[in-house]
Amino acid sequence: MDIRHVDAVPLRRELDERFANAQKWIDAREYCLVRIETADGAVGWGECWGPIAGTRELIADRVAPFLRGRAAEGVESIHGDLVHALRSAYHSTVPAGAVSGVDLALWDLRGKAAGTPAATLLGGRRRDAVRAYATGHFWPPADEFATVREAVVSEAESHVDAGFDALKMKIGTRRHFGWGPEYDVELVRAVREAVDDDVALMADANHAYDLPAARRVADGLADLDVEFFEEPLPPDRLDAYARLTASSDVPIAGGECWAFAPEFRRVADAGAADVLQPDVTSAGGLTSARRAAEIGDAAGLATYPHVFGSAVALAASLQLLATLPGSPRLEFDRTPNPIREELAVDPIRNEGTEVPVPDGPGLGVEIDPETLAEFRVD
Repeated sequence: MDIRHVDAVPLRRELDERFANAQKWIDAREYCLVRIETADGAVGWGECWGPIAGTRELIADRVAPFLRGRAAEGVESIHGDLVHALRSAYHSTVPAGAVSGVDLALWDLRGKAAGTPAATLLGGRRRDAVRAYATGHFWPPADEFATVREAVVSEAESHVDAGFDALKMKIGTRRHFGWGPEYDVELVRAVREAVDDDVALMADANHAYDLPAARRVADGLADLDVEFFEEPLPPDRLDAYARLTASSDVPIAGGECWAFAPEFRRVADAGAADVLQPDVTSAGGLTSARRAAEIGDAAGLATYPHVFGSAVALAASLQLLATLPGSPRLEFDRTPNPIREELAVDPIRNEGTEVPVPDGPGLGVEIDPETLAEFRVD
């Protein structure tokens, strides 16, 4: 199980139609995968959050030499040593996406060596399928609010038709369209009126607001029976998060921009969220996401991992979700994305309101070499 090769595998595909969230227009889907091969020929796959540029070079020039010759089964010791080495190199930040990609690939290898899913090694499976909420509801280019509203409502109806009974939509339209918080609440109201009352709704602002605006939106979402209000504020404003969480009648969620256990500890100690959302591709891999969930559980918080990646991220998130106490939910991205849809030999799909947890060894997915070759951009 000694590590022989560590490779960055960049994938990219231009979108047929661009779309927006509160912070940016998205015109392509791209991923930097990590492929780790051991001396006996075993291969593990991981995924890094963020752009290819920078991450690819970091994996090739610094991470790969650091890992070669290490025993791949020492997942958590490698995690700690790699975080230490990168902090020493970068001082003010640790490239959490790169750490995450390595960590996922090592858990994949460890599960394959043991012949068991990663969930078993993470503490044991509590469930074989996870209730999912369909995420999407990004915005098309538009001049009129009615155009965006109609697109969002139509997409919501399509998710319900596909079997989902929970939806998460995007709000925070001011940056791109100049519309205020009242328009954001109206988007949610339009979906609430279009779907049955027993369909759960969540709203994601991608840190679009300051505290006064977030409070106004939270009041409106509470009236619409929204189950959680995700990332209303910039992720570094923990004091503001704590004040909003204490005063809001709708639960406050966050975590996709927080990394490593100490940061989630600060969030829990500050009372800055009701729902934690570590992303296995940006929080530090399964090692850190599991620690974040344990911190949340000890503080009485829910953990619903953030998921917006390829089939590798989706499979890894399901392995984590299989182990969590309570009633966790899977974020199931349904925006058009052939890399996500075709990268796994056996694609991960919903079965009504739930998504099965892959039961193969490691992360439980086999990478399709033809899809890999089609979207690779070396």
